[in-house]
Amino acid sequence: KWTWIETSGGFAGETTNPKTEKYEVQIEFTKNKLFSEWKDKQTINCQKYVIKSGKSIYSEQAQPIITYVPKPGNKISLMADSFEFKGKDTLILKNECHDCYTRVFVRKK
Repeated sequence: KWTWIETSGGFAGETTNPKTEKYEVQIEFTKNKLFSEWKDKQTINCQKYVIKSGKSIYSEQAQPIITYVPKPGNKISLMADSFEFKGKDTLILKNECHDCYTRVFVRKK
């Protein structure tokens, strides 16, 4: 489980965090390939995910990319994210599109 620290980017290049937005976000990636997201402890997303090495807009070399798979009957899915770790406790998710967002999370203890 991970706790949201900051989001930056987008067309306006803004930076937001739990203090500026007045809410908290937690995410979890389970071993059985289920991604869950909570906003102020209420579930806002739950989808399967797949991690594959692929072309990223952030690098000339193949990168690990998370692709989210919508539930049957739901055609809307999250945008793919490339990701990296800073140390053991920081996860950085980068939307795979131009003018999109980078989100930073810390491991929930």
